[in-house]
Amino acid sequence: MDQSEVQNVLHRHSLPIIEKNTHLFYQFCDCYISVIEWRATVTECQVKIDFLQLLNNYNVTVSDLFTLITKLKNAIEQVIFEKGNLSYALQSEIDSLTLQMANDLASNFENLISSNSNYKSENSNLLAEYKKAVDLSNIVSKTNPKGVITYVNDKFCEISGYTRNELIGKPHNIIRHPDMPRDAFKDLWDTIKAKKSWSGVVTNMKKDGGQYIVDTTVIPILDVDGDVVEYIAIRHDITELEETKQQLRNINKAMKNKVDELYSMTNTLEQKAFRDKLTGINNRENFEDIFSIEIANAKQNNLPLSLIIFDVDHFKLVNDTYGHQAGDILLIDLVNLVESNIKNGDIFARWGGEEFVVLTPATDMTGAYNLAENLRKIVEAHTFSYVDKNMTLSFGIAQLSGEDTKKTLFEKADGAMYEAKKNGRNRIEINKS
Repeated sequence: MDQSEVQNVLHRHSLPIIEKNTHLFYQFCDCYISVIEWRATVTECQVKIDFLQLLNNYNVTVSDLFTLITKLKNAIEQVIFEKGNLSYALQSEIDSLTLQMANDLASNFENLISSNSNYKSENSNLLAEYKKAVDLSNIVSKTNPKGVITYVNDKFCEISGYTRNELIGKPHNIIRHPDMPRDAFKDLWDTIKAKKSWSGVVTNMKKDGGQYIVDTTVIPILDVDGDVVEYIAIRHDITELEETKQQLRNINKAMKNKVDELYSMTNTLEQKAFRDKLTGINNRENFEDIFSIEIANAKQNNLPLSLIIFDVDHFKLVNDTYGHQAGDILLIDLVNLVESNIKNGDIFARWGGEEFVVLTPATDMTGAYNLAENLRKIVEAHTFSYVDKNMTLSFGIAQLSGEDTKKTLFEKADGAMYEAKKNGRNRIEINKS
């Protein structure tokens, strides 16, 4: 603490010339830091009396005492600030604990110098100025040990909407907001009854039912025997800050919902781009992309790959006889029937109109034929809605060869299907080239 004010105090009273005095100052600094670190009181500090006695021996004034304490507080806050740990709440707590320490030390110092009326007057004036500064910048109240209000300042009345007469003598829960959980107040009372300071954020209720939010520190004031005489509560209005934080949370939530909504819409649009509008299976464009990938994979890994193409026999007659709506329902039912009877990994798509394709990876001609024959029998035996006759399918099958491309493999299967239709329908033809 090399500030000029501290140097003036020490040099003016010749305190630095005695080595043990320096040691005593270090001990008192350790005491102050312990009060801040453990949220204790200076009453628990054994070096307090020796320190005050030293100041009294060298005719140090109460003003000098407050200068030393204030500069010590500023030095500690500066160190914490430089380390990046000085929050608004911590600074408020340090101020509150320092005020408590200053009152306690001043009271003890007054007893030591009680024979000198000038010191008494100076002490009283300085304390009055200190309290005035606190009153002007904070919301302050005092209660007795039972929680009954004994003092409120103007800022307390201003923010709560109550007059001083409406508050004095009332229990402090007159401003308790119903949204505050009981556990929070239990923790507060358990702490201050244990003669420790409590700090936290509290939502209070105004006289008109509105709310305000305060960053609160409650300090127990002890007598010379260590018993609680009263509690002092010092608050800072953070309503606007908390409301801003809540608005930001609401905005973030709304933005998240909007992002989720946009993602869902994008996903839906992507699905629509890949799916047949009527039946919901792969459309022709998506199938062709998959077709290219599967051919490349089969050739690279030397795996069989077969393509099945089938067409609904006499489908035009269904539309002409029962209407296009009945035809659409028939196609939807057909797709559901086929989807439930193909293997996982088979790619099923609508090629166009009543024509469909099934690509069967890792399946040779025999496997493809067995699959097609099973589908043919199932469809032939199925009763379709709105149609009073059995429906049948014509199939064409081709297996990928080393020379085949997507185009040639499709042409082979398509040619086989037209052979099936030409040969009487409701049958399977295999490309043998």
